[in-house]
Order: sequence, then structure tokens, then C-alpha cells
Amino acid sequence: MIWIMKPLPQPLDQLHRRHLSTQTLQRGETLFVQDAATAGLYFLSAGTIDLTRSTTTGHHVLIHRARSGDTFAEASLFSTHYHCTATASTEASVIACARSAIDELLATDIDFTRAMLSRFAQQIQQGRRRVELLSIRAADERVLAAIADGLLVDEISSFSDAIGLAAETVYRSLASLTRCGNIIKTGRGQYTLPSDRS
Repeated sequence: MIWIMKPLPQPLDQLHRRHLSTQTLQRGETLFVQDAATAGLYFLSAGTIDLTRSTTTGHHVLIHRARSGDTFAEASLFSTHYHCTATASTEASVIACARSAIDELLATDIDFTRAMLSRFAQQIQQGRRRVELLSIRAADERVLAAIADGLLVDEISSFSDAIGLAAETVYRSLASLTRCGNIIKTGRGQYTLPSDRS
């Protein structure tokens, strides 16, 4: 696979190299498991990672899909154990950022702290948008909104999981939206909004 690796974003790029470690994961490989001791947060430089939580009844719930350029497991900075399991849904490359180094910068560097708070605030906004998206009941409307948000970047099956619809439903909605001119098919599994809607 040929990757375009994303560089470590601000303010994490201030961490010294000795506090960073890179790991490549194959599809289906687990990075960490729910209830394991935390080591720090992660930056996804390429690929896709699914964060799932196991319920008391044994069900696995997808709580977040991290994409290239995202940080994840931020709660590990304030918790002793991971609250979910991280599994590569595609081949992926991650950079682990040591909790101890981040803690030190949060305590001593106000600019670093402000930049981290800004990053976390943006992620909260994205999470709220996802909740809003999942509350759209009509499949065509949800698919259209998700495409407008730029969520169709992987396979249709991954896109379907991310927006909480069966793949068959998504395929039907894509066909319907294309027929109506609400989206344009640009290639296999690739769609865009018409220029007057984007």
C-alpha cells in the first residue's frame, strides 16, 4: 500500500523524539484493549482505526472511527485504563505520544496547553456533529449530509458503519441521490456534490 503519511500536528510536534514511537498495524490488528493500562494518546498518520467498547452484555459498539490525521485515546491522559479497544480497520500507521511528556508540557507550557485544548474542542464539535448526523432518520438525507461532511473517503462498507446504516441501504441511497442529481458519481465508490451545492 502507498501511503501519504500525515505529519504530527501542533502542538504534539513539540514532543521530543524520545517520547514518540511509531507502529504499523495490519488490518484487524489490535493496538490496545479496553481496560488495559494507558500509556498515552495516539496520532494516526495513515489508515483507519476503529474504537469499540464492549458492553456488559458482550456487544461491541463502534464509538469512533479515527482517520488519517486524527488523534485518539485522548482520555488516556486523565485515566489509568483505556475505555475502549483500538483495532485497525485498514492497514495503519500510528505514532504513540507518551503520557508523561504530554503531562509535563500541560503543566509547564501555557501555549502547548491552549493548543491542546483547542484541538480537543474541535474534536468535541466533530463528535457532536456525528451525533447530529446519526439523528437524521431518512437514509437519503443522512447519506447526503455525510457526503457533504466529507465522510465518504473509504470503502462504502466503512462509510456505512460510520453513519450507522446497512451497506445495502447506503447503496440504494447513493443510487437515488445520483438519479436526482443531488450527488455525482466520479468513480467506483466515489461521489461528490454538484458544484452548485458544495
